Amino acid sequence: MRPTYVLTITLCALLLFACKKDHPVHIPPPPQPASVKKVLLKDVVIPNLPSPFYHFEYRPDSLPSKVDFASGFSTYDIIYTGNKIAEMRNINPVNHDTLRYIYGQDGKLGLIIFINKSNVIYRHVLFMYNGDLVKQIDWDQRVGDVGYIIDRTLKFDYYPDGNVKTIAEHRPPVNSTPESNSTLLFEQYDDKLNVDDFGLTHVPFNDHLFLFQGFRLQKNNPGKETFTQDSNLNNYVSTYTYTYNDDKTPSLKRGAQTFTAGPWEGRTFQISTSYSYY
Repeated sequence: MRPTYVLTITLCALLLFACKKDHPVHIPPPPQPASVKKVLLKDVVIPNLPSPFYHFEYRPDSLPSKVDFASGFSTYDIIYTGNKIAEMRNINPVNHDTLRYIYGQDGKLGLIIFINKSNVIYRHVLFMYNGDLVKQIDWDQRVGDVGYIIDRTLKFDYYPDGNVKTIAEHRPPVNSTPESNSTLLFEQYDDKLNVDDFGLTHVPFNDHLFLFQGFRLQKNNPGKETFTQDSNLNNYVSTYTYTYNDDKTPSLKRGAQTFTAGPWEGRTFQISTSYSYY
């Protein structure tokens, strides 16, 4: 190879290196993920019931810090360990119960313990799962020196998209209360955001409200629900229409509830629920 040819190649290589050094190739940074707006439910208002029926307050990180039921009937401070609920403490002047959350080795909520102001455990709520979906919840209560007996069971079936299809409730005979069975069927789900499925397990005024941790029963909003019970008492069908905000959250739910059995059979009532947000 001729010396001049080798020199030319060498000079070209040096020039190319110098150009790269002086003008580095610009690699644009990867796109940043779009920020996701937190849905911060404020009030749930149901006409003819204490208002607001549910009220929420939040920490700076958007986790609920307080929830109020029935305009002060019960008010809970929510205590966390990390980002998981550790306790819900009722600060109502006449009730200072603590609801303590217990988690399994898999990280799922396994148990809620109800503790009264005398530090006596008087009730448990036990959760069972099928994968990430809760399949059954049992409530028990302390009965004298007998121990704890189950007084309520909910079993859940789901649609493929994870929305609950049926909630089957069983209440065994306890003391003078007769046995009862009922089923709630949900149909015609929309594709918008559900914000109040925590109310599906709550029996207002008769038991404590607790917030879900790590699971949902409804991601979307049903357009129809059908309630039946073995006594055929107060069976009904409800149909709903929704008004939505721009972020797909509901602002208003309107419906008609028609009783299909029982003393009000054939009667239809108009029902509604309104939602506000921070």
